[in-house]
Amino acid sequence: MRKIIIIAAIFFLLAAPCFADFRFAVIGDTRDYSSDGINAKTMKVILEKIKQEEVDFIVVTGDMITGSAKSSIHRNRLKKWKGIIERYGISFYIGVGNHEIESEMSENIIRSVFEMPENGPNDFKELIYSFDYKNTHFIMLDTEAFNNFHAIGEVQLKWLKEDVKKNQKKTIFIFGHDPAYPVYNHIGSSLDKHAVERDELWGIFKKYNVSAYICGHEHLYNRSIHNGVYQIIAGGGGAPVSVPEEKGGFYNFIVIDVKDDEAIEITVKDINGFVKDTFSIK
Repeated sequence: MRKIIIIAAIFFLLAAPCFADFRFAVIGDTRDYSSDGINAKTMKVILEKIKQEEVDFIVVTGDMITGSAKSSIHRNRLKKWKGIIERYGISFYIGVGNHEIESEMSENIIRSVFEMPENGPNDFKELIYSFDYKNTHFIMLDTEAFNNFHAIGEVQLKWLKEDVKKNQKKTIFIFGHDPAYPVYNHIGSSLDKHAVERDELWGIFKKYNVSAYICGHEHLYNRSIHNGVYQIIAGGGGAPVSVPEEKGGFYNFIVIDVKDDEAIEITVKDINGFVKDTFSIK
């Protein structure tokens, strides 16, 4: 009898599923054209769904608000957005969207409201950064530098190369606001505007085995693979959807499970919590 129990226990250990080492969520484009520049109603519903997922943290890919050239209004809108997400008690990391950059003061206003890692290049502190979490390396890029929208630029490319070269984690996620390969209304007004630079960026992703580049800007959900690297557009956090639902036009958020063996499970859900897509990255 004891022998049977031991054999059964060994079988269970071998057959048991590989539970997620950790879980995080991604949202993007929570803005609208209301008086405070935020689709707060939709954002709150999505955040409530994310809280139920028991994630370790949230990554936000920009366009949190519809900004203003008036600094006081801009700052107040960002503070209100921050106040909304903080109520849910989940750590978060933010990226910069084009609607956050309305004047030469916008970048400093963002820094004054949020505290992000400060390991980016000098002129981009807290806008470009990286951090490690357990078995994974995370990188936030800035595709919306003031007066240089939809570009990465030499300074950022140099920093990125150095960052991934010294990285010790096998799994890498990279985030930015603009798609590298837009699919709908921002074709020509994303990173594809500077195609040579975009291709160099994607070459870095390929060389260092980046698992996925996750972005927003287009108000929809879409996934695609380019030269072996996933691009995931998740710009459905509250901004007006761009396309019919069957083409990805629905409010959305992403839940990503990174497992102990570095397998990755990605689940896309709509505002009601219904699964719209699920896939794995090995």
